Amino acid sequence: MVSSTKHEHLLTMDNLGFQDSTNSRKLDRSVSVNQQAESFPLYKSHTCNSAMILRWRRAGEDPNAMLDEEYPSDDFEYMECGPSPPSDHAPHIYESFEEFSSTTNELTVQICHDTIKMNLVEHMKLSSGRNQLLEDIEVKKTTQDNLVATFMGATKLEINISFLWAAFMSRWDLLDGFISLGASKLYYEPNQGLSALHLAAFSGCIPGTQYLIAKGCDVNALFKCYTPLHCAAFGDSPDTSMILLNNGAKVQGLTNSPSNSNESVLHCAVRANAIGCVRLFTAEGADVGQVEYCGMSPIHLAADLGHSQCLKILLEAKGNNVNAATKDKHLTALHLAAEGGYLDCIEVLLDKRADANVKNHRGQTPLHSAARAQAYDCVELLLRKGNADPNISDCDKRTPLHAAVGKAARSYDIIEILVSWGAEVNTKDQYGYTPLHIAALNELSQCVEILIYHGADVTAKSKLGITALGIITRKTPASLAMVTHKLDSAITLHHHPESSNREVELRLDFRSILQHCHPREISFLNTFVDEGQKEILLHPLCSAFLYLKWEKIRKYYIARMFFCFIFVFSLSLYVLTALAHNCYNHGKNMNDTQPQNVIELCEKKSMMGHMLRNNPFVIEMQWFVLVAITCCEILRKIYGIAGYPSVKQYLSHRENIIEWSVICSVFVISFIYTGRTYMWQNHVGAFAVLFGWTNLMLMVGQLPVFGSYVAMYTRVQGEFAKLLLAYSCLLIGFTISFCVIFPDSSTFANPFIGLITVLVMMTGELSLDLLVDDDPEDPPFLLEISAQVTYILFLLFVTVILMNLLVGIAVHDIQGLQKTAGLSKLVRQTKLISYMELALFNGYLPQYLLNLLHWTALVSPKAYRVVLNVKPLNPREKRLPRDILKAAHDIAMRRKKYGHTATSQVNHAATYTKRQLNNNTDHQPCDLLEMTGVVPLLQNKIDKASEQLEELGREVRELKCVLQNNQKIMEQLVHTLVTNRNSSDC
Repeated sequence: MVSSTKHEHLLTMDNLGFQDSTNSRKLDRSVSVNQQAESFPLYKSHTCNSAMILRWRRAGEDPNAMLDEEYPSDDFEYMECGPSPPSDHAPHIYESFEEFSSTTNELTVQICHDTIKMNLVEHMKLSSGRNQLLEDIEVKKTTQDNLVATFMGATKLEINISFLWAAFMSRWDLLDGFISLGASKLYYEPNQGLSALHLAAFSGCIPGTQYLIAKGCDVNALFKCYTPLHCAAFGDSPDTSMILLNNGAKVQGLTNSPSNSNESVLHCAVRANAIGCVRLFTAEGADVGQVEYCGMSPIHLAADLGHSQCLKILLEAKGNNVNAATKDKHLTALHLAAEGGYLDCIEVLLDKRADANVKNHRGQTPLHSAARAQAYDCVELLLRKGNADPNISDCDKRTPLHAAVGKAARSYDIIEILVSWGAEVNTKDQYGYTPLHIAALNELSQCVEILIYHGADVTAKSKLGITALGIITRKTPASLAMVTHKLDSAITLHHHPESSNREVELRLDFRSILQHCHPREISFLNTFVDEGQKEILLHPLCSAFLYLKWEKIRKYYIARMFFCFIFVFSLSLYVLTALAHNCYNHGKNMNDTQPQNVIELCEKKSMMGHMLRNNPFVIEMQWFVLVAITCCEILRKIYGIAGYPSVKQYLSHRENIIEWSVICSVFVISFIYTGRTYMWQNHVGAFAVLFGWTNLMLMVGQLPVFGSYVAMYTRVQGEFAKLLLAYSCLLIGFTISFCVIFPDSSTFANPFIGLITVLVMMTGELSLDLLVDDDPEDPPFLLEISAQVTYILFLLFVTVILMNLLVGIAVHDIQGLQKTAGLSKLVRQTKLISYMELALFNGYLPQYLLNLLHWTALVSPKAYRVVLNVKPLNPREKRLPRDILKAAHDIAMRRKKYGHTATSQVNHAATYTKRQLNNNTDHQPCDLLEMTGVVPLLQNKIDKASEQLEELGREVRELKCVLQNNQKIMEQLVHTLVTNRNSSDC
């Protein structure tokens, strides 16, 4: 049970290779933060910590409190109630995908004001704990005059730390005094190796930087990780950077950090978003294409952090390559900007002609990254300005539309814009999953509805045979209302332009049914039946299509049924002429071993029997003709196997098993092996004939005309079988009692004959001869009383009560079946047409035969023939039944009345649900609740929207009045000014 639940959530975007990475990488240079997204494993170990245990103990005996626990306790043991339902996909498919995340290093900014301050304070605390010395320097309590007195008795370490603190706090006036006290110019703090020159350059202290350089400090000193020029870049100090460069600092110097090695000063300036330093370094010849250890250049870093101004400066420098890729994952700057959702950076890159269709190591384009990040503006910009292809697939054959269906935040907006730019909604990945599969698995009902609205195929199957409709039924059943809406939209009213009386025409557009299933036109509706959504067949568009489809394909079924009739008739004729009464052996004079009464029966035949006895070759010819017909039947059955997905599914149909048993019996009852027949062959032949005619009855029941009657028969048959099994003990008890009470009766000579007699007596065929005593001289008085009592009990309990119970249940089932006869007829018709199409279009026929079948068996042989125009109000319209025409006309009129608005959808949903309640007693209550639950929700939304529109209209009218008043006032002012001016001129 746990494993199934766990596996069901594997098909989310985090496990599809579209791992979500951190979008918020806003840099604050005064705070040191780790903004790199963490990578989580696929399965987290759910352990009960102390807080969870305490919370569980507080719950006590309250079951609701225990159910509210986020994770179950390890003390629970799960019940064994059989296997859980299979998951929607194999559990191993999505476990091994590599995470798709940013290549940004662990720390965005390695040194900043707070980290330096914290390190120096901690260093002083560990050395002596006299942090007051640092505070006095910071608040300028320590000056040049009292410096010697303040540090009287201080250790050399305290003086060195205070020297670094003074340089960090820009107290350049104290630097000379600390050197006089013995401070070392080469001393640096142990964490990051920052000396006084490093700290002065970071703080932007120009006098302090100049003083330290004059005292001989090395401008390229790299004590541990960074040079002073790196620190000036982190501190966004172009002034101190210029001083360092003028004194020999190397602009190409690299860092030696354990986490970010081989980064140039340009990398550090980009990390700190130091625009002035970036401009200075590029002007001084810094290499904008310099890559650090993982292959990221300053251009990649600026795009990854969203620093658009830095990126623009870098791209204007010489030697840049806007389409350069990183070393490991082949990510371009456009990939990184799209993954972070940085619109400004994407616009800058596209202005510099960045390729929007370049692929990374997984074959994903920047459009994949932007769609996965739910960055709507970025997706729109890549499509509009970058001419990104929305149908490029990655190494797993997933398009940006697959990437977009991952979260509920902006997925539907991303889907809309991708589809509007030509994205294919039915593209399958390497496992056969479409975006609709993924949206349904993630329970994104809005995305499911949008995809269906834009033509997504709900019947699409994955490689494991999982349909999108099946997932939608389990995860987002309310989204199926969109399918009904599309079917409603396919029915429209028009007025014929050439008609003098403007006769109304009803246009039925079958594209929503046919667009994904050519040439097997019924597969769309058959999938709904297989997934338990058979009520869709009651829609007028579906009913009309089934009617037209049956009109096209029924000739093939009638031909097949006629051939089966010839086969069964030939078999019956052979069994009657060859096996019945041992006639074949009598014709061959093989009667020495047969009983005399059998021979006499055969000799008392009519003229036809006399002819068969004198000409046994006629029987032989019958068998050879039967074998020829049987061989044709074998070929037909073998050809039909190819139409099934598997042999197991082929054998699951009782029709196939019955037909193969009859075929095998033809060869079993033959005389060809020994030149004679045997009595056991008579029994085989009798059962073969029975099975053959029973199968023919089932075939007749597949016809829509007789479908309801055969369905009633099979339903009553099943109920009788269950009831007889339930009451079998009672019947067996009466059988044994009668065998004991009536030992001399031939009908109860043994229990088997007695059981048959009891079944006959149950139907009302009672005989009082059992109670009549044939020996009046010695009547067994007690046994006679027992017989009478037992007989009366049988009469009451079995013949009266049980039989009336069986009849009453049977009649009740027939009435229930009559209520659902319309839907049952459509379901049987759909399954029949589906089997016919499996046989006709399995691909093994020659092309010319397939072309012929397309023209004779398809409703729409060509893709453009998908619309039917009928006249619903014309009594001479015979192309569709009147009930279908009336239902379709009602829908079209309702849509026309409400102007194709959402109100019409609500009203039709209510009408459709009511019709389901009236016509389908076997409809599942949960489905009806789901259908009816959508109606109030939509109605509330419509009412709120109407109120908002009315309020907006009122405000617009008020605003218009105000503008008109203002216009009048302005006109009066202008008129007054003109008048005053004329007066002054005069």
